[in-house]
Amino acid sequence: MVFASSIDQVVTKVSQMSPYLVILAGDGQNWSQALVKDLRDAANTCETTIVALTDCNAPSWVHQEENPGVDGFLVKPISRDVLTSLVQSAWARQTYCSTSYAS
Repeated sequence: MVFASSIDQVVTKVSQMSPYLVILAGDGQNWSQALVKDLRDAANTCETTIVALTDCNAPSWVHQEENPGVDGFLVKPISRDVLTSLVQSAWARQTYCSTSYAS
């Protein structure tokens, strides 16, 4: 598990390790399509699952047409079971996709 405190750190770390899961937290304004594209380009893979963590007290929900290209949204607080399932699903997705591309 790796944490980053800035967008530049996230992109750098993703390019170094090609993670199977990235959880974006913080201000929803930072979840731009450009950031998601940069993360996918840095990982050099489409198999990285990218989700945004939102606050249940947020003043507004992101509408589907404003979806910045993330694979999904989580609402805080998230349970251990949900987080475990997400991690396992992201790992399985990357493993399957990597195997499919190698064939």
